[in-house]
Amino acid sequence: MSITTVSAPQQAKKRSKVRADIQALRALAVLLVIANHLWPTRLTGGFVGVDVFFVISGFLITAHLLGEIRRTNRISLPQFYARRARRLLPAALLVGVVTLGATLVWLPAERWSRIAREIFASAAYFENWMLTASSVNYSDRGQPSTPAQHYWSLSVEEQFYLLWPLTLLLLSWLLARRFSGRIAARPGLLAGAVIVLGGASLAFALWQTATNPAAAYFNTFGRVWEFMLGALVAIAAPVLAAWFVRRPMLAIRGLAQLTGYVMILVAAVRFDDATAFPGPWALLPVLGTALVIAAGPDMPRWTPARLADWRPVKYVGDLSYSLYLWHWPIIVIMPFVLAREIRSVDRLTMLALSFALAILTKHFIEDPGRTKLFASARPRRTLLATLASVAVVGLLAGSTVAAAGSVAAREAERIEAAVGAGCFAAGALLPGNDCDDPFGPALFAAGADTEAPWGEAAASPECTTAASDRQILAAGKPSFVECAFGKSSDASGNRPYTVWLLGDSHAEHWKAAVNDIGRGNGWDVRHTMQGSCPSVPTALVQTFGKETSQEKRDNCASWITEVSERVLADAPDLVIVSNFASTEVVDDGTGRPQEEQLADGMQATLRAWSAAGTQVVVIRDVPTAGTTLGAECVATSGGGDRACVAPVGDVLRPDPMFAAANALDDPRIATVDMTEFFCRDGECSGVIGGLPVFFDADHVSASYSRSLAPMLGEALSDAIGVSLHAPVSSPQ
Repeated sequence: MSITTVSAPQQAKKRSKVRADIQALRALAVLLVIANHLWPTRLTGGFVGVDVFFVISGFLITAHLLGEIRRTNRISLPQFYARRARRLLPAALLVGVVTLGATLVWLPAERWSRIAREIFASAAYFENWMLTASSVNYSDRGQPSTPAQHYWSLSVEEQFYLLWPLTLLLLSWLLARRFSGRIAARPGLLAGAVIVLGGASLAFALWQTATNPAAAYFNTFGRVWEFMLGALVAIAAPVLAAWFVRRPMLAIRGLAQLTGYVMILVAAVRFDDATAFPGPWALLPVLGTALVIAAGPDMPRWTPARLADWRPVKYVGDLSYSLYLWHWPIIVIMPFVLAREIRSVDRLTMLALSFALAILTKHFIEDPGRTKLFASARPRRTLLATLASVAVVGLLAGSTVAAAGSVAAREAERIEAAVGAGCFAAGALLPGNDCDDPFGPALFAAGADTEAPWGEAAASPECTTAASDRQILAAGKPSFVECAFGKSSDASGNRPYTVWLLGDSHAEHWKAAVNDIGRGNGWDVRHTMQGSCPSVPTALVQTFGKETSQEKRDNCASWITEVSERVLADAPDLVIVSNFASTEVVDDGTGRPQEEQLADGMQATLRAWSAAGTQVVVIRDVPTAGTTLGAECVATSGGGDRACVAPVGDVLRPDPMFAAANALDDPRIATVDMTEFFCRDGECSGVIGGLPVFFDADHVSASYSRSLAPMLGEALSDAIGVSLHAPVSSPQ
């Protein structure tokens, strides 16, 4: 079997193995990514640089493998994998280990565990799947980023490198067998197989981008089509070489290259976080990259090829791998080093530091690793050393996770011991406690994963997932939880007082407080939440300024419909509702203002529940923390005295659902506003009574929620006209 491949047009000429045009593409790609990360509001679509890298990798690896098949009629998998390991692992592992060390020095302990896990996932090249499992949204800048998050694209590439040689061998063997070894004379057969595979990948990417965009971004198969386009150019290289050798084609090649660069740059400038990716728009930069590569080198002087031959451009292309590795950890860690928000001059400093470290890594790690490290050894030895190196990173990461667990346990004990102190957490805002400065420095850490509203600190041992015949599904998963804090019935056979807490995740962050109130009063508490879904039947169309997928809309509609029907059927004594309503946009088709549409939907739902005999309390949404009050501010500032304070008007958004409930004249419908325990004298703080208030950029931490239980209990007592006992904390 023989498959001819040419890595570039005009092969007859002697030249370096490294194509200047591809190095220029690498330089452009890495600079686009870095610029997007340093100035996200300026170059909003710079993330397409990753897609440029994917096409380049598909082209180069396929050209290399086809060349080996042409020369030897086989592919030496051990040698191929050993070369990849020598090329990529030394720098990647170095940056990972240094990042882990910097994390331990500068980042708060509550971040250690997640970062350590991701660093191991990066070393083992499954970071993209870990991010998918963690429900990370790459374009959501409100989420705390880890310094290893950028390894997702390297993980996708390594998975491609692992599987593509095997796939190519299988395709070549099947096609050669089917067509009696004539594959060398019919490269179109292999190209056809690649088109089918790439087409299936593109179809999957389009479907998943529409239904689950966060997962689609990291999915390897949803990115395969980008590699396949590069592979297709490699397979077509002999045809292109023969076609391009004619002199009149020079101008057409130049125009193709120029068009390709324009397509990439238009995507980088025009795309933003709202662009569905890697959906149909991904075709623009991907096809543009393929055009540049297919056009080949040796271009007219009026094309970008002149820049490609410029030595600084070539050098940035040489540095692109190390630059990509270093820039993101520097961006993530620098605010913690400086203990303040990043300024314009800091961004230039981070850029310079990225280049400095990339240069050192290129010359002292990358190049020696590729040319000297195990260069004369058998591939088996290289691969064993690779496994051993990854195992060492795993041990370091595991030790860090264990250390983080110990720190978190001690911090939980400190918080538990402080509960009840007059000036601790929300108690510092009670007028009778006479605390010096409720917005003083942070004395505790509360940003660990356990402090999430859905984490361990908010959990109660009395709570269990409801049986299947009583379950309410949210996005296809069980969401209905039953907490039996009261007896099943009294001597007269009466059921205990039953309370439902429902809404989106901004209802869930009241869970710890409501559970403590329920425990103190013998309630049966039931929870059902669906993230980013308003508690109204009106169709959801946007969340956080982005269009919602049809699947998300259907999930929200089915959830609130089932919840409403169950409330009417079960007739609980009390329903508590809260929503992050200011970020959820609905559309009933009338074109009316949002406030009216939400008010109509909310009021109709509340009236129906009230008519069934249920009391309803709507809790006003809390201030939006963002980067001003949230965990990121507290962590980077070290929780300094009044470091995370903002005017109330900047962070307290209107709550249209609260307003809708407030406007109803119904004795069974009431509202509760807890803003006074987040803000005072026109200011709101991310640290109150020494405790960080927020788990992330908008959710109240479980510990602060629990500290609000006495105040929320009093507010509920006033709202429903029933005297309540003091809350009781979880026995765990």
